[in-house]
Amino acid sequence: MAMDQRGNRGSGRARNSLLGRVAVPLVAAAMLLAGLVFLAQPVPQEDFGWFAYAPLAMGPVLPQGLMFMGASAWAGSALIGVGLLVLAFWSGYRTGRQARDRSGDAR
Repeated sequence: MAMDQRGNRGSGRARNSLLGRVAVPLVAAAMLLAGLVFLAQPVPQEDFGWFAYAPLAMGPVLPQGLMFMGASAWAGSALIGVGLLVLAFWSGYRTGRQARDRSGDAR
């Protein structure tokens, strides 16, 4: 009976190890990809205007360097940021675990 319990515990550790080694970076990579897809969406044109004195011109006077971010661009930026944070945390955690296991302090 004791062997079965140890075997069950070992399989749980193997499953957690597989989850930590494969699933977390895959989820983070999926978040990065989704963020890039959101950022690649075309930005819809916004129509706005104001009345002010402007030199006469044949075409509209547009301010240079002005950029509006839509909701999809904000969501994409947030997903990329969260994905990078998850990858950084996972990398540090795995590095720390490996160093602890090598030093013999593993429990």
